[in-house]
Amino acid sequence: MVNITFDISPVGTISVSGDILFRLRRFLSRIIPGNETDRQREETFSAIIRNHGNIISGICFSYSDNREDMKDLRQDIMLNIWKGLSNFRGESSLTTWLYRVALNTCVSTVRKKSGRVSTVGFDDIGDMADEDDVTSERLAMLHSMISTLSPLDKAIITMWLDERNYEEIAEVTGISRNNVAVRINRIKKRLAAGYSEEF
Repeated sequence: MVNITFDISPVGTISVSGDILFRLRRFLSRIIPGNETDRQREETFSAIIRNHGNIISGICFSYSDNREDMKDLRQDIMLNIWKGLSNFRGESSLTTWLYRVALNTCVSTVRKKSGRVSTVGFDDIGDMADEDDVTSERLAMLHSMISTLSPLDKAIITMWLDERNYEEIAEVTGISRNNVAVRINRIKKRLAAGYSEEF
């Protein structure tokens, strides 16, 4: 049996046996038929999760209040990636498409919830990120401040923190590059002001 380890920073790494991935793919192929052959689809899906799992986890982290929410979001995103594979035409890069699927899934989930803005406590972040105390506290504060942003600003800053360039962010969000630059500047100022108030 093959074991695959995924780096799901900032949470850390998890190991998944090849058998579990195989069962997941087989289950998904039964309930969601596609236009590609099952083998091609499974290979594409596995490659996406293997090569881009950190993007998915980072987005889930930004939109989650706790570890369980993060797991649920990750599962929803993976299901939507599987569903969307047969419709991916390569008109944008795979990474751009992946961000769209992940962010749209998260925003939809947030809208389905009560609509209120919630923040996460330091204890929950400690469970979500295995870091030293100072790093966990700073990460908790950043997560808490990001959670108060609008869905669009949250998406923008999440991609920026993931070192995506302005052009990629503009393509995913559908706003101009200049608008992305202005929004990032405002978001950074807002986060810096909130951070300086706390420390």
